[in-house]
Amino acid sequence: MKRRLVIFFLALLAFIAILGLSFVLDIFAVKADLSEIEDFYGLFNNTLEVRRYEKNVLFGLGEDSYRQLMHYIDTVEQGADRLHISMSQAVGEDVVRGFEHQLKAYRSRIEEGKRLGVFDEETIRHHGQELVLFTQELLRKKRIKIHEALHQTTFVFLGSMAAAFVAVLLVFYFQARTILLRLALLREATVDVAAGKFLPIREPSGTKDELSGLIVAFNRMVQELDVKQEQLLQSRKLAAIGTFSSGIAHELNNPLNNISLTADTLREEFDHVGREEALELIDDVIRQADRASNVVKHLLDFSREPAPAETVLNIKDVLNGTVRLVRNQLRLQNTTLEDFVPENLPSVRGDAHKLEQVFLNLFLNSIHAIGSGGLIYMEGRVDPQGFVRVDFVDTGSGIPAEALDHIFEPFYTTKPVGQGTGLGLSIVYGIIKKYGGYVEVKSKVMGGTTFSVFLPIADETPEIDHVSH
Repeated sequence: MKRRLVIFFLALLAFIAILGLSFVLDIFAVKADLSEIEDFYGLFNNTLEVRRYEKNVLFGLGEDSYRQLMHYIDTVEQGADRLHISMSQAVGEDVVRGFEHQLKAYRSRIEEGKRLGVFDEETIRHHGQELVLFTQELLRKKRIKIHEALHQTTFVFLGSMAAAFVAVLLVFYFQARTILLRLALLREATVDVAAGKFLPIREPSGTKDELSGLIVAFNRMVQELDVKQEQLLQSRKLAAIGTFSSGIAHELNNPLNNISLTADTLREEFDHVGREEALELIDDVIRQADRASNVVKHLLDFSREPAPAETVLNIKDVLNGTVRLVRNQLRLQNTTLEDFVPENLPSVRGDAHKLEQVFLNLFLNSIHAIGSGGLIYMEGRVDPQGFVRVDFVDTGSGIPAEALDHIFEPFYTTKPVGQGTGLGLSIVYGIIKKYGGYVEVKSKVMGGTTFSVFLPIADETPEIDHVSH
C-alpha cells in the first residue's frame, strides 16, 4: 500500500512538473505573440501615417510632406521585411506577398507622380487603402490567435488540474475503499469473536499490503481461540461432572448395591433355590449391571471431546439427555423439574454435545440459585420469528438488575469468590450465537429467573440426529 502511494505521488509530481513546464512555455509563447502584435500595431500606425502624408502630397502641401511620406513608406517596408515570417504565420505567405506587391506599387506610383508632377490619385488611394486593410486584417487575426492561445492555455491548464484532482480523488477513493472494506471485515470478525463465532476472514485474492499481515495474524488468532474454546468447553464439562458427582455416585451406588445383595442371596441360597428362581436372580444382576453401564456410558459421552458435527437435531432429544445427567442432582437438592417441551418441535441445526453443554449450564445455574427445594420447569414452543424457543424457569433468588447486562460477559459472576469462574453463561451465549440464535434472560430478585434460548429452525430436514444415551 505504501509503495503504491509513493509511486502514485511520484507520478503525480512528474505530471505537475510537466504541466508547469508546458504552462511556462505557453506563457512565453503568448508573451512573444504580444510582442509581435505590438510590432503589428507599429506597422499599422506607420501605414496610417503614410495615408495621412499621402493626402498632404496629393493636395500639394509642399516638399516636406513628400519627404515625410517617403520616410514612412521606408519605415513600413523595413517593418514588413522584418516581420515577414510573423505576418506569414498570421495571414499566410500569399497574402503577405500581395501586401508587399501593393506597397511597391504604391511607392512606384508616388515616385512616378513626383517625377511627372501629376499624381494618379485614384490608383494611389486604392493602393493606400489596400495597405491599411491589410494591416487591419493582420491585427485582427493576430488578436484572434492570441485569444485562442490564451483560451487553449487556460483550458489545458485547468483541464489538466481538474483531471489530476479527479485522479487523486479516484486513487484515494479506491485505496480507501479497499482499506475500509477490509477494516469492516476485521470489525465484523471481532464482533463475531465476541459472540463466540471463530470464523477466519476471507481476504480478496490478489491483495497484498500492510493489512494482509494483520488479517493473517487475526486468522491465526481465530484458530487459536477456536482451539481454546474447545478446551474451555471440555474443562467446563469436567467442572460440571464435579458439580453433580454426588448424584452420579448415588446413581451408580443403587445398581451396585442391588448387584451385591442379589449375588450374596444367590450364593447363600444356591443349594435351596430352584432353577427358575436362580435365573430370575441372575437376570436381576444383568439388569442392574446394564443400568450402571448406561450411567457410565452417558457420562463418558458427555465428558469426551467429540469431533465437530453440526447436524439437524431434535431439541427434545438433547433436553432429555441433559435431564438424565442432572436427574440425581435434582433429587439430592430436592428440586422438582416439570417438563412442558413437546416432542414435535421443529428440528434445529447444531452440535448435540455443545447444545447439551448449554442446557447443562442453565440447569446448574438454576439448581445453584434455588438451593434446597424449589421448582424448575422447561417450556418449548415455536417463536413467530422462525426460532424454536426453550424457556428454563426457576424459583430461585433471582439476579440483581445491575447484573443482568453483564451475566454473559466472560469471567463475570455473582457467586462468591471460589464458587464460580464466570464462564458458564458466556459459553452458553457463544454456542447459541454460533448457531444463529440468541439468549434472553428475565429475572427479579427473590422472584426467580427465566432463561430463553432461541435456535433457528433448520432450513433442511434430512435424517434427524436423535441423541441417544
